[in-house]
Amino acid sequence: MKNFLVGLSLLAIIIASSWALAHDQFFRVHDYVHAARVIEMHRALGDGQFPVRWSENFGYGYGMPLFEFYAPLPYYLGAVLHWFGFSVLTAVKLLFLFSAIFTTWGSYKLGSKLFGRTAGVLTAAAITLAPYRAVNLFVRGALSEAWGIMAMPWVLLGILQVIRQKKNGWKTLTLSLVMLMLSHNIMTMLFVPLSLLFTVLYLGYYKWVIHKNKNSELKTLLKVSGSLLLAAGLSSFYLFPALLEKNLTKVGSIFSGYFHYSHHFLYIRQFFQLNWGFEGSAWGPDDGISFFLGWGQWLGLGVLGLLFLVRVFKYKKWQKIITDKKLVLAVLLALLFGLSLFMAILKSKSLWDALPGLSFAQFPWRFLGVGIIFLGLLVGMSASLIKQRWQRYLWTVVLLVILLFNAKLFAPKEFLTNAQDFYYTQEDLIEREMSGILPDYIPAQMAEKLIPPKKLAWCEAGCQEQIEVLIDRSHENLIKTKFNQEQIVEFAVADFPGWKVELDGQRFEKQQGELGNIVVKVPGGEHLVGLLLTQTPTRLFFDVVSIISLLIFAYLTIEIREKSNLH
Repeated sequence: MKNFLVGLSLLAIIIASSWALAHDQFFRVHDYVHAARVIEMHRALGDGQFPVRWSENFGYGYGMPLFEFYAPLPYYLGAVLHWFGFSVLTAVKLLFLFSAIFTTWGSYKLGSKLFGRTAGVLTAAAITLAPYRAVNLFVRGALSEAWGIMAMPWVLLGILQVIRQKKNGWKTLTLSLVMLMLSHNIMTMLFVPLSLLFTVLYLGYYKWVIHKNKNSELKTLLKVSGSLLLAAGLSSFYLFPALLEKNLTKVGSIFSGYFHYSHHFLYIRQFFQLNWGFEGSAWGPDDGISFFLGWGQWLGLGVLGLLFLVRVFKYKKWQKIITDKKLVLAVLLALLFGLSLFMAILKSKSLWDALPGLSFAQFPWRFLGVGIIFLGLLVGMSASLIKQRWQRYLWTVVLLVILLFNAKLFAPKEFLTNAQDFYYTQEDLIEREMSGILPDYIPAQMAEKLIPPKKLAWCEAGCQEQIEVLIDRSHENLIKTKFNQEQIVEFAVADFPGWKVELDGQRFEKQQGELGNIVVKVPGGEHLVGLLLTQTPTRLFFDVVSIISLLIFAYLTIEIREKSNLH
């Protein structure tokens, strides 16, 4: 019966956070480029580009290295779903749904491993139905960030398994870190340091309070560090080129002006005020979006605080308090939760000013994505501090409050009568309408706004008929020319490191046009002129690192399995 109730509760959590996806129409969100990203990934894979880096139609039809810099994992899956016959919008809806399913599952497993199944359900409810997730999905449309949050409970679960010496703990940790890294590099930057702090704190707790860890602290830390390094190696084809080649694009423009972190700190009262809205973030406490932590979450946290105080006052001596396993763990989780919230408020500005690279996060309130994980664990923990016969009542009350008050937040402002008005999949519409929405990764020398070209290649009047397009793919183009004399041919391809020009199969010099596109001086006569997106030394090196890391992962999996079979 309890298994049935647990399963029913988890299903209710998934439905409560995803019911709006069942509507036959889609909805408007701030970042409504998901369909275009999926279709561009699908086209690039169909062209034989892998790993996919270049989007052919963004950048006003001149292309840009979108997937070298922006969270490729959700869009790889979206492209596969589209390949299996799902419409693009259905694929996007499924990506939203997957984030709910795997956030619920991972949060339940994490909470139940720490505190038991009842606590696991409350943890899953508090995390999956956190208002901040509703903001990400149905207001901002930050799908990749939601996927990053989805990976976080699995990362902590992997850390627990390593510390508790579970056989496949390293694998859970490695794969969940890969999921995090390939889903959202900014959330990776914010979460990994706190996950390492969690590792140190929980390892100390496990060693000195529970007294069950037979391994040395150093050995355990090396296992966690090894999984982190292996995950970074597996993800390096994306992580490091995105970091090292970012200055070749206009991405720097999104860290200044409105997007500078100094304009987006929160005030403590915003954690307690619903103020639900569908606008944007702004300076001060009157943002157009909500940063409320949730009525049910606050109720669970309040119950935990009350039970914590009852336990503290029950003991007469501090020695007993500091040896109470659950009290110590509550303090550790509260410390991590408090640190996450602190990094989101104005009081932390000095740290934001001092820590290198933190400015890339743009919005300090992104730390709520980390904070809701530790808040969810604290809510779940409340069930473990009372006698078992009372747990069902606490479970029922807190779960119902979260479901009833938060489910209504997981819905858009309105559904579109025609989703095609915003979610474009046609090449010309992506070129004209979407490129201005997503200009971040246009090569640095390109103009801010361009008129999409009508042809792949062109030259001065009178010679256009002497150009025949033979191949037009996202990462390779080939034209045949037959000029009476040397002509300057312009291509509708943005000049970016890695693009090479060949003339009749031989490497040939390229130039840069006034628009920042590739220009070639083609000799008179009949020639084949090709453009090919190749590897830069940086991309090639880290592609090799990813391949080697994959071989190491496979070897370790086989080796550990064989040793396990021998024993």
